[in-house]
Amino acid sequence: MNNEATSGLANTGNEGAEAARYALTRRLLPVLRHHMVVNLQPIGMIYEVLDRKMAGSEPDMAPIREGLGKINTLARSAIVSCLDVVTWLAPDPAAVTALGAGVEECLELLSNNFRFRGFNTVNEVGNATFQVSQSALREVLTAALMAATDGADGPVQLRIHAQSERDLTRLCIDTRPGEGTGFSTELAYRSLTWGDVEALAQAHRTLFTRDGTLVTLIYPLMLAAAPEAPSGG
Repeated sequence: MNNEATSGLANTGNEGAEAARYALTRRLLPVLRHHMVVNLQPIGMIYEVLDRKMAGSEPDMAPIREGLGKINTLARSAIVSCLDVVTWLAPDPAAVTALGAGVEECLELLSNNFRFRGFNTVNEVGNATFQVSQSALREVLTAALMAATDGADGPVQLRIHAQSERDLTRLCIDTRPGEGTGFSTELAYRSLTWGDVEALAQAHRTLFTRDGTLVTLIYPLMLAAAPEAPSGG
């Protein structure tokens, strides 16, 4: 394969990055939609159960209170999930995330689709606490994982590992032949290409290189925002 590299210094508003971002979002929408509704669906079922329990002349209040507590917990979780989905669709450019948690989030988002298609991921990043741009990690890493699998002829294994160097961290994706077979599925939208990854990397001022089966994403380390001081009374 030809080596590819980009220094990632293009304007964040370039058309290539916007097209790549749109394609990435379209591909992620089914999963994001699931995250929004997964905590809402049980609420209706719990309500129906509680409605039947309250229909009697002397309803047992203990299970009813328990059910109301479950509804409250699910509603709170649904709010958190919806707010998180909003940050995928309208990212905060100042938000940062720990590298380990951010990589795990991206892999979890793609896990079901990857397993169904016969792709396996090995996350060797662990709980790395290096702080990087949340939107840069989400968009560039997720696009790179999609590009690596969309262009694969068969099942592959993706090994992800990282190394910190002074004021930057190297996140590497090593693609190797996988085992077994997967199912051919129709993509929710078009395939992601290495050109898309390059455009997103440039928009986020991230270094992207590809040498054969090894993809390297270099992120500048960020400082976590300091917590706001409590207002005096």
